[in-house]
Amino acid sequence: MRRGDTVIMVAPGELGRPRPAIIVQADELGDATTSVILCPITSDLTEGLSIRPIIDADDSNGLRVRSQVMTDKMLALPRNRVRRVIGTIDESTGNRLDAALLVVLGLAR
Repeated sequence: MRRGDTVIMVAPGELGRPRPAIIVQADELGDATTSVILCPITSDLTEGLSIRPIIDADDSNGLRVRSQVMTDKMLALPRNRVRRVIGTIDESTGNRLDAALLVVLGLAR
């Protein structure tokens, strides 16, 4: 798993069904960590919410429908809760995701 990979994960609680997510953890942390940081993806779109970048489905990212990255619901999961990699986001989506994460984490100045 690498930063920007689209994966299928199973989170506890309200997000508990298998759903896609994007790995946002730095690659430099490697496989030595027991958990991985990711943002869940939803197909229930909320238009005009800049902290939730929209991703159009395509073969490279593995998504089946237009979706939205829920940066406001970022979580760390044990690696065994991440089932498999289904794709990778493109550079443009990665840049929009990075910008949204800066806002959500209070790092945008």
